[in-house]
Amino acid sequence: MTAGIKKDIDLEQVRIAAAGVPDPEIRLTLGELDLIDEVLVGDEGEVTIRYHLTSPLCPSPFAVQIGREVRRRVEALEGVSRCRVDIRDHFIAADISAQVNDSPPGTEPSWL
Repeated sequence: MTAGIKKDIDLEQVRIAAAGVPDPEIRLTLGELDLIDEVLVGDEGEVTIRYHLTSPLCPSPFAVQIGREVRRRVEALEGVSRCRVDIRDHFIAADISAQVNDSPPGTEPSWL
């Protein structure tokens, strides 16, 4: 689902950037695993990516790393001012989303 598309943000590039992030345990991408649930683009270049993981019990360090990498890749795109990453269906989804969204922009995961 997509809402409020800003003209100078290429929605397909946002999807490709988010979908290309690998799961550090199984080395398949979020796109290959069909884990991206929703991409929203606001009027001021703010992007929200909503996704789920392969397990609601995915180890939180991996979940945070995946979210930070999604955010880093999307924020690197032209026209994107900020990316908010919301994980769904995880037993500590709110905590993981907060950790990812409160980390400094461009935080590089150690597993890449």
